[in-house]
Amino acid sequence: MGNRLQAALAAALFAAASAASGQDLTEAQARAVIAPWYGLFNQPVQSDVVKTVHEQLLAPDYQSCWGVLSGDCWGRDQSMKVVGNFAKSIPDMKFDVKEVLVSGNRVIVRGEVSGTPSGELFGVPHTGRTFRIMAIDIQTIRDGRIAQTYHLENWLSALGQLRAKQ
Repeated sequence: MGNRLQAALAAALFAAASAASGQDLTEAQARAVIAPWYGLFNQPVQSDVVKTVHEQLLAPDYQSCWGVLSGDCWGRDQSMKVVGNFAKSIPDMKFDVKEVLVSGNRVIVRGEVSGTPSGELFGVPHTGRTFRIMAIDIQTIRDGRIAQTYHLENWLSALGQLRAKQ
């Protein structure tokens, strides 16, 4: 595991222990808890790193939700697969955290996702173009771990950027 990600994971676990007492999170604690998660998207991902971060940072009953229907959520194991697939599809993906807001044990992250797909992405043929989109995540922290994520990424904008004539 990379030194930066390892340090972030250690800081997250320390912040998690501090936050586990049931008190409201401070912004610093929230940033420390979520840092390893976003760190996954800012380095070449290795499956052992993805597995370690998922197991140590996400609650065993973690849910990642992107819609309003009951089937619009997946668990920790599926999340590992999704993160691994994105790492292969967009090897230079970056998630730049622009803003963090905290309310109790909820952490709202406004970020910017960018990258250059290595092949077809969501049906758009490989063009070699890069995209940049906004993402909003609402993370719920329970017992110092991420228990649930609601996330919305503007993939429609990404597809438009990838299809655009130059």
